[in-house]
Amino acid sequence: MGARIRVFLTREHEKTLLNLRTADVPQKVKDRAEVVRLNAHGWYVEKIAAHFNWTPQTVREVLHKWQKLGLESLWELSGRGGKSKYKEEDIVFLEECLKKEPRTYNSVQLAQKLESDRSIKLSPDRLRRVLKKGVIWKRVRKSHKGKQDPVVRDHKQADLDMLELFAATGEIDLKYLDESGFCAWSEPSYSYYQRGEQKRLEQTKRRGRRLSIIGFFQPLISFVYGLVIGGVNRKSYIQMMEQEAGEAAELGRIRVIVQDNGPIHRCQEVQQMWSKWEHMGLYIFFLPKYCSEMNPIELEWQHLKKDELAGRMFDDELALAYAVIDGVQARGERGNYRTQRIKFNSNRSG
Repeated sequence: MGARIRVFLTREHEKTLLNLRTADVPQKVKDRAEVVRLNAHGWYVEKIAAHFNWTPQTVREVLHKWQKLGLESLWELSGRGGKSKYKEEDIVFLEECLKKEPRTYNSVQLAQKLESDRSIKLSPDRLRRVLKKGVIWKRVRKSHKGKQDPVVRDHKQADLDMLELFAATGEIDLKYLDESGFCAWSEPSYSYYQRGEQKRLEQTKRRGRRLSIIGFFQPLISFVYGLVIGGVNRKSYIQMMEQEAGEAAELGRIRVIVQDNGPIHRCQEVQQMWSKWEHMGLYIFFLPKYCSEMNPIELEWQHLKKDELAGRMFDDELALAYAVIDGVQARGERGNYRTQRIKFNSNRSG
């Protein structure tokens, strides 16, 4: 065994090494500084090596470099390591493609684009690690914002803000209406499962018909809805609106229904009811076209499908309906609002 290596530190060096513990520097620099400090406090090379799970030779190299170069020895020398195959502007190019191009990309497609457009060759795995700094893999949503009229949207948003203010002060009742649909075969989602195995959801014998829902959402207060097999037609819509108008007249309060411009919302038979409903205290506020994000009930549909029904297969429409009912109930309990299901009249013609 050779002579023991022992370094000696000045007060300034001791203070500098201690400060490196919490400094924004690479972990390797912090480790080397701690090796030097521990040796100065009397730790032998073997004890330091065991503490860091290093080899004694690595510890000796750190100490020898300290004796020769001092603080400079803690950092890597410039020019060491492999040269980067890409530049920052190459990654910015990919990020701009993700933002502006009307399509989706996975890591393989991005690697191909980087090679074809910038002559930079990176493996998909390497590219994923690089992109993790500012880009993540996430679900894409459909959007109609490109079709919106920004002037009309701003005017409507200002009016809606005023209605929400009146509702918050208790001057009116404000509800949001919309329809959505469910199928017995949900798209498979991610799931925890045994390593090395894959969970499979067996499809039922028949897909069944679509189950539709129409709902009136009053945030933090109520969610009134009805379920039908097939699509929601004007008869079901009118029945729900008639109930809302009756409640408005009974309470003697103005009630405003926020809704989109769906065909059943503006059909001739419905338009003939508008004056009657307004006389009873029920008014309709139409959202601008392609502005579904202005309707908060859209988030209720999203969570109902994603949190309550995702990745499930149902034997028939009845099982699906019970699952939707249970999901609405669960959403109401978590959102602290009451839920009510309306049963439609049996003669659903039209």
